[in-house]
Amino acid sequence: MTSMKVLATALLAVLTLSACAVTGQPARPGTAAIYDGITITNAQVDAWVTAQDDMGVGADPGAVLTLLLLRPTLTKEAASENIAFGDQQIASDAKAWMSTNGTKAVTPTPDMIDVVRTVRVFQALAATRSGAQAILAELKSIEAHIVASPMYGHFTKSAAVRSVNVISQREQAEQGPLGKVAYLVFKDVSGFDVNAQRKWMVNAGAPSPSPSPSPSTSPSPSANPSPTPAP
Repeated sequence: MTSMKVLATALLAVLTLSACAVTGQPARPGTAAIYDGITITNAQVDAWVTAQDDMGVGADPGAVLTLLLLRPTLTKEAASENIAFGDQQIASDAKAWMSTNGTKAVTPTPDMIDVVRTVRVFQALAATRSGAQAILAELKSIEAHIVASPMYGHFTKSAAVRSVNVISQREQAEQGPLGKVAYLVFKDVSGFDVNAQRKWMVNAGAPSPSPSPSPSTSPSPSANPSPTPAP
């Protein structure tokens, strides 16, 4: 009995550390990820998603969480390389982004400012050798140490690098229509596997029933009968 109690206690500790309850739900309600001693909440992710929506562009929660995870390193590395963007410049960029996407220009909110500044710093650092190396090192560290809610999928450095490569090509292609705000395509950098996210959402809890065919396409009872499984 004592050994079973010890095993149960150890299992509970592992589940708590991995931020997953037995059902696959986050162990700590509202937690998106824990990394390097910092907890990022779902509310923080939602706030940045809303900020991007209000600037006229959709946002992927996994990409938003990736930016939030990278933000401390981006800020530190930018300071060491004397890369800085003032509030007025970032506010102007946010308004330019709204205008480019046909959204009514409003006074940028603090979350809009934070999103635009983070993305702009990311692009500026990615264009330098030392900055790119710092980002790659941080992506590797995140992959090794992140504790994330399974609803965002699985984080890998390789997924993030592939994302950066695709987005770099988009930035070059969109210099025409987007002009000086083309760097904002970097908001879509993500290290999370969305397929894992969907798998978790489907498999958590009771199995989802098969969708019923629409009346117009429903086969007759005798049409294409399903083979009877072998006993």
